[in-house]
Amino acid sequence: MDLFDLTGQTAVVTGAARGLGLSFASVLARAHCNVAILDIGRAASEGVDHLRTTHGVRIEYYTCDISSKAQVVDTIERVQQDFGRIDINVNAAGVVTDEPFISTSEDTINRTFAINFTGSFLVAQACAASMIKRIEASLLSPPVDPAVEGGSIVFIASISTHLPSMAQNIAPYVGSKAAVRGLVKPLAVELAPYGIRVNSLSPGYMMTDMMEGLQRRQPDLVRQFQRETLLGGGRRIGRPDELQGPLLMLCSRRAGGWMTGQDLLVDGGAASWKHAAALGD
Repeated sequence: MDLFDLTGQTAVVTGAARGLGLSFASVLARAHCNVAILDIGRAASEGVDHLRTTHGVRIEYYTCDISSKAQVVDTIERVQQDFGRIDINVNAAGVVTDEPFISTSEDTINRTFAINFTGSFLVAQACAASMIKRIEASLLSPPVDPAVEGGSIVFIASISTHLPSMAQNIAPYVGSKAAVRGLVKPLAVELAPYGIRVNSLSPGYMMTDMMEGLQRRQPDLVRQFQRETLLGGGRRIGRPDELQGPLLMLCSRRAGGWMTGQDLLVDGGAASWKHAAALGD
């Protein structure tokens, strides 16, 4: 029995045109899961096109502003029609702005929460509704065995909700990710009768496209992140593929079917020790 085989299932992944979202979509596709990708861009990225031709599963791209409930509802209805079912939802879309708290603009606050929190809430809500309809149509009576016919919702949180860093000024981002983590336990309780598990994954410092840009513009900042990470000898931070296993476990009914209401911190040990947080120390 393959604990990580997702054959016949469909995942909705937000923010998957690039970065961590694309990495998550890739590992789900390798596990034989069909993937519906939601992103703000009008056309699929090169990475998405590569997925379509590589793994032998169905990959579809949907342009969607996840902060708009009307667009989310319409898009998830299209996904339901195109794929016939939704089993997994991974909410990876997010934005961050490095801006001092005292001068943080209202636009930054509103945009950050609209995408990171409201967008995740709305997509999870629409996907959960689709999962419940599928379960009810199968004539299963609650409580549904999560290892058999349930679903999985994964919110992407952040190490910053465990250990804020002095190296960046990102209060709205941290607040929005803390709000996302705050959804996990109440939704886990509410959706448990349907076998729908709800968890969050908190990545540590990861070498995403965004981080590569920071490395070019603020090399001292990335060196600080490297020093804060226990694994790698202080010489590197995490790679996106190092989150794929934990993500796949959370999505799999067999591997993670008994896990719900939890936050999984994958940070190379950065939050496990008291380190010199100030730049230059």
